[in-house]
Amino acid sequence: MVIRQTRRGFLCGALSLLAAPRLDAGEPRRLVTLEWLATEIALLLGERPVGVADLDGYRRWVSIENHRLDGAVDVGGRQQPSMEALNRLQPDLILSSALRHRALEHRLLEIAPTQLLDDQPENGDLLTAVYTCTKVAGETLGRSAEATALLADFDTKLAVIAADIAGSKLDGQPVLVAQPLPGVPRLRIFTANSAVMQVLVRAGFSAALDLAPEPFGFSTIGLEGLASLDGKSKLVLLSDEVPAELQTSALWPMLPVVASGGVVPVGLPSWPFGGPASLLGLVTNTVAKLRA
Repeated sequence: MVIRQTRRGFLCGALSLLAAPRLDAGEPRRLVTLEWLATEIALLLGERPVGVADLDGYRRWVSIENHRLDGAVDVGGRQQPSMEALNRLQPDLILSSALRHRALEHRLLEIAPTQLLDDQPENGDLLTAVYTCTKVAGETLGRSAEATALLADFDTKLAVIAADIAGSKLDGQPVLVAQPLPGVPRLRIFTANSAVMQVLVRAGFSAALDLAPEPFGFSTIGLEGLASLDGKSKLVLLSDEVPAELQTSALWPMLPVVASGGVVPVGLPSWPFGGPASLLGLVTNTVAKLRA
């Protein structure tokens, strides 16, 4: 399946590949990843990072290839990693996020060659960004063939899901993906440019609401923002259950999507900002829950 890219997105991706520090395939390395997307992609490409930012959080919320993180050291928060911990690990390469760490790049470069993945591109296409980040990481790690195979497998599996859904009751099913926010009756709603909504549409679903693209692929709304969802739509909740903050709201049972039984918690982990395995897992879980 061909991924559409804008000319700007293609050029940015190509420049990222040219600028990437590179290691030879099979070369011993001490890799540190400072963002969960970078961690997931590195693991999927066959790497074993010696250091990971917010390691416990990755194991809980992303949970991809967790067994290959045995022995990895937590190097602090994703937003503000510990420079002392990084220095102690003496990494050969640091793989991270341009969004989070552009301002820290000069400090990271003092420790080791650093590749910042462009996970929030200017064109806002967050699914294309997953492809670009995977290719850049593959080039940087000397694993371009593995990156190409990983993306081809991702495309194939999405196509299989789409073929399976075609002609079924889920074909064209309107969905809206939401992530509950702790402690408040509010939701993070994913817009059309988010990676998660794009893969669901590619799998055969449709967007329940026509939401304008947002820089991070989501907007935050109160329950009144769900009033326009009709009873035929499904609200896919990235949680194990409907949080008490939503259920105890007087507005919640009055919403058409709630009254029709259209709220579908798909369970955790469901990481919508991840790489190929996270996104594929989320689509697979959504299909299974909607068919249950």
